[in-house]
Amino acid sequence: MTDSSRSQLWAATRPVFISALLLFVFTIVIGILNGLDIYDPDHDTLLTHVHAGTLGWISLAASGTGLLMFTQGRNLTESEQARGKLLARLMTAGIILYVVAFLIGDRMPGDRIQRPIAGTLLFLVVIWYVVWLFSNNLAYHRSSVARLGMMLAWISMLMGAVLGVLLGIITSQNEIPGLADDTAARLAEAHPPAMVIGFLFLAAFSIIEWLLHEEKSWAESKAGATMMWFAFVGGVTVNIAFISDVEDLLGPANLLAIAGVGILIWRARKLLVPSGWKGAGTGAYPRTGILFLIAYLVLLTVIVQRFVSGAMDINALQDWEAGLILTFDHVMFVGVMTFLLFGVISTQVGDGSELNTVDKILLGGVAVGITGFAVGLLTVTAEIKRVFTPIMGIALLTGIGYYVMQLGRSREQFHAATNPIEEETTPSA
Repeated sequence: MTDSSRSQLWAATRPVFISALLLFVFTIVIGILNGLDIYDPDHDTLLTHVHAGTLGWISLAASGTGLLMFTQGRNLTESEQARGKLLARLMTAGIILYVVAFLIGDRMPGDRIQRPIAGTLLFLVVIWYVVWLFSNNLAYHRSSVARLGMMLAWISMLMGAVLGVLLGIITSQNEIPGLADDTAARLAEAHPPAMVIGFLFLAAFSIIEWLLHEEKSWAESKAGATMMWFAFVGGVTVNIAFISDVEDLLGPANLLAIAGVGILIWRARKLLVPSGWKGAGTGAYPRTGILFLIAYLVLLTVIVQRFVSGAMDINALQDWEAGLILTFDHVMFVGVMTFLLFGVISTQVGDGSELNTVDKILLGGVAVGITGFAVGLLTVTAEIKRVFTPIMGIALLTGIGYYVMQLGRSREQFHAATNPIEEETTPSA
């Protein structure tokens, strides 16, 4: 991508992506050690492993993506740039603080009260971020399908954040004042699906739209807008199902997810056939993300069917059922969102015309690694996990190292491009 086509917030978002990638390193290292059965992390470390990945890597990088998406092609005033830069810094600081709160665990006195405190602070930042998305969307003459999806995704994030704060209160206080124990428990249990089926599902739709399709308004692409609303309503329905303990709502929610993915595949069908991959360059990242999104939908459908039929008891899971749920989560975290976010970063630091060696290692290693890891989880075979975990982890660490350096170099290149007079007049050593 050329400097002229980048968002004017590109300089402000580079630290966001760098921080997200570095937080992801913690998740990967713990994952490799755990997958190889070298290290059995305690509960707090395991929760940090999860949140450093879902919040530290995925949500933080997704927030940076939104900052770019909602300012690309616009001339921003100095005050708009300042607000965007401040928002980027606050989101980064808030998410890092929240991840650290999980890592501290019982090491701090106060019954883990740091979690709801950090969660509340981050929740306030997310509120501002959602308001920022809507206000910046109004600056365009038309609202695009990708921006619609991102706005709906962060509304879903707000819902999940509320449930996450409540879960933190339950963890620290064993109750939520004013609520019955069973109601509080249902609210807490709704947090994971609100994030995975609500926020991440929509964020994936939005990023795929942004990376693969020309910008179109809702009126120009009714199918695109429809798939976003299907995904959003489906996610909200899942929230309601868990909070109200009405399992019958999960079936309709799953049908909405199937319909949304069906529309997405139909709209991208020409890009997914073999000829559509030729010359795709870094467009291979979102294409691969779509393939894993299909796998995610299959896993979701199996889980919902077993749950609704009563064949699966969430409180008494068989080993392979626990593996099924872990596979479901990891396919979204790694197979879908990680590929999409690396697609965003690779497109921003380069022109996206071709894949370099690191891109090929990242795409191939992670695709093979997450597939084998999923087989190990589903078959409850530790040996398979031990083989494929390091393949996935090493590929990810290779990509992280490369793109952190690229983002750092981009800072110097961006400074030179935006301050040519200064560069020309600075005396050489």
